[in-house]
Amino acid sequence: MASKAPSGSNEFLLVEKYPLTYRNREDVTNLPPGVLIVGSKNVLSNVSERLQIREGYALDGETSAIAAAIVSSFDWLTRGNEEKHLRAGFLSSSNNGKLQYRYVDEDGNVTWRDLLTNLTSVSYNFTKFWNTTESLREVLFVNGASQIQAWNGATAVVLSNTATTITKTGTESWADAGFYVSGNKTIVVDGVSYTYTGGESTTTLTGLTALPSLVGEVVHQAVVTTLNSSFTSGPPATFKNGLISTLNNQIFLSSLTASNVWISQVNSYTNYSQSTPRQVGEGSMLILDDNIVAFKPQENFMYVSAGQDLWYNINFELQTSTVGVTYEQVNAEPLKTGKRQGAISQAAVSHMKNNIIVITNETTIDMIGRMENYFGTPQQNNISDSIKLDIDSYDFEDSSIYYHRYKIYAAVPKEGLVRIYNIITGTWEAPQELPISRFYTVDGELFGHSYATSESYKLFTGYADRVYPGFLGHPINMVMKFSYQNYGERNGLKSANYLYVEGYVNENTTVSAAITYELDGCATVKTFEIDGADTQIVCLPPAQGPFGKSSLGKVKFGGEGPETINNLPPKFRVEKSFNNTDFFEVSISFSVLGVNNRFELLAFGLNAFASTQLPIKIRQ
Repeated sequence: MASKAPSGSNEFLLVEKYPLTYRNREDVTNLPPGVLIVGSKNVLSNVSERLQIREGYALDGETSAIAAAIVSSFDWLTRGNEEKHLRAGFLSSSNNGKLQYRYVDEDGNVTWRDLLTNLTSVSYNFTKFWNTTESLREVLFVNGASQIQAWNGATAVVLSNTATTITKTGTESWADAGFYVSGNKTIVVDGVSYTYTGGESTTTLTGLTALPSLVGEVVHQAVVTTLNSSFTSGPPATFKNGLISTLNNQIFLSSLTASNVWISQVNSYTNYSQSTPRQVGEGSMLILDDNIVAFKPQENFMYVSAGQDLWYNINFELQTSTVGVTYEQVNAEPLKTGKRQGAISQAAVSHMKNNIIVITNETTIDMIGRMENYFGTPQQNNISDSIKLDIDSYDFEDSSIYYHRYKIYAAVPKEGLVRIYNIITGTWEAPQELPISRFYTVDGELFGHSYATSESYKLFTGYADRVYPGFLGHPINMVMKFSYQNYGERNGLKSANYLYVEGYVNENTTVSAAITYELDGCATVKTFEIDGADTQIVCLPPAQGPFGKSSLGKVKFGGEGPETINNLPPKFRVEKSFNNTDFFEVSISFSVLGVNNRFELLAFGLNAFASTQLPIKIRQ
């Protein structure tokens, strides 16, 4: 990287790699060349050591005109490894809330279908649970009411029906499709509940009453609600269940306004009883030192965040009494933490390979896990220090954190931003303007739920925002703003009259480049344009007309321009000349605003050299 001004005026000092990506902690004039600084947005680094405009997002399901956030969500696999996705939102001063599930029809069309409606709270927390009676994996969920609700994720399509029977499409039975055989035999069609009495082992349910014509309709199993009052030796009937998690098919249950942690018996979420002394797999109850905020299972332990400061490790240990009786002891071991190092919420805690990742009250983004040379004791490590000034300025209300493909994603919905940490490089990307509150994955690809409206999106697809059928999307405003360079002489004036830029650009894209002289442009700002259609600087392949001249897919139809063999836009090199202005330090920036624009930066630099004007460092 460039470090010192050459003595002559014909040598470019090029920045060619960007190992630190983005930082906002140090003075912007003290950073190495090629570091993105505050003001940068919607730009990502890639594995080829280039910087690029980020990809956009496209609607996953229907559009929504309701300005209410999706504030909770959950994903899990059924026993047949079918992906299931839940989202809760729509709640505003003029709308009741909804809990919905993602449904994909046989043609691949996505809709979000109502599971529960008329909700006054959509702040759900969820967990997985294996129903040993039905041999099904269910999702359990709570939202501050004195109950636990369960859903098995079963759906089907009606092939035909009579007034008392329903036949589903396909050859698998209703039981094979995941519907209850001995549980709550209620199904829901178009918001109306019906009860069946038999036929689960076939494709036709029986024993229903007064069915209208339902051909082609989607059927789902009804949610099962179990009140606290029916639990065995569990929380009080009025206990407000706000948090729930699972470890070894035992449920951990708590309230956001209590210090109690209730632990169920193995394979039951309604039985919390225990013997004296307590036996393996029985229930238990612990009282910690502050209100419970979050659960997160890891290895054989349940990590618990309490209050603003505390973390606990709940574990199970076999013991033998003095009279030879074996029993299982439940321990809540406090971890070493400091002030305000507890999690801000359940959504702000997630898994990342061998660690837990968390947004704390401090505010920092931390990893908690076993680190080398620490004798196996879990440690808390701040990974957000390099963007401390950003983190300190954010409102993290309703934030969430998520791991996907060696990256950590922190949604900061109050700011309309997503922050991305690259685990491989140990660096942060520039802020991404994305209205996301929660993340989810479909077939391994990253998606997000909206904080602006009750919608969901596939992320990082195409080069426009909020694309849906009939709408090409909103433009992406990308800014790459680099650290100020003094070329090794802080107190010496420098000169330059050429800017070199190299990279890849679409034919429909115009890149705005700027040289900012002195901090915040207090001297002057010089601007330039790089035109992706300029054949003097861009290597545009000739149009390939007849079939056989090039393979299909190599040349795009429409105005976006051809792509290279590496799936990149055409390569460009340009030198921009300008009248010299002597300077102490300069920042170079690039910006793009448009729909379906593409730009990737490979290298840039000035032909900076020592000015003949004073003041200048005297050389010995």
